[in-house]
Amino acid sequence: MGLILSIFGLGLMASLSPATIVVFIVVLGTARARVNAGAFLVGWAASLTIVFAFGYLVGSSRSAQRGDGRTGLLILEALVGVALVVIGIRQWRRRHDVVDEPTAAPDDSSAARWAGRLNQLGPRGAAAVGVLKQPWAITIAAAVVVAHHHSSPLVTLLAFVLFVIASTASVGGMYVFYARRPGEATAYLTELRRRVAVAGPTVFAVAAMAIGVVVLFDAVTGLRSR
Repeated sequence: MGLILSIFGLGLMASLSPATIVVFIVVLGTARARVNAGAFLVGWAASLTIVFAFGYLVGSSRSAQRGDGRTGLLILEALVGVALVVIGIRQWRRRHDVVDEPTAAPDDSSAARWAGRLNQLGPRGAAAVGVLKQPWAITIAAAVVVAHHHSSPLVTLLAFVLFVIASTASVGGMYVFYARRPGEATAYLTELRRRVAVAGPTVFAVAAMAIGVVVLFDAVTGLRSR
């Protein structure tokens, strides 16, 4: 149960990242929205898979699963939990620091250049953005949690699939919605972007603190059983 809650929670935290949601909405606003959004998801998925596999292989190695290495892995998981709680507290304290997007006149040259760059974004650039926006720290944390439990290959695979689904839920859902109803989705996503800017930090803060507690409890339980 600890593995499921931790993995699902970490995936949910990655999915609720305000920065990721806003960036993906921007990608959906480019000239080649569907192609670019698809490329973004490909880059996101590739980055997620590579980072998770690397973290898991390191955490499940013989040196990390025996003696002091095992203890060190559990301590690392505990530190991840503490870090998530701290991040959540800091985000909570700054939840009202909403910075409004600057409004520029239509003839503003800098605004025109920025809009032009967005419209000219191609699949390669969108894929690169997907790689960069993938939350590597959270993905590594998920891999460490799975390595700590040292479950069977099937359980490990299921945990990875659960993390992929949970962490991709927000951007994947927006992509499907846009692909099926582009006209309706444009207006909705514009409103969603505004809401994320206002409420996103609060939701992310609460999620980070709650998930941090779950991960910390999981690690402490493992340390006490040694």
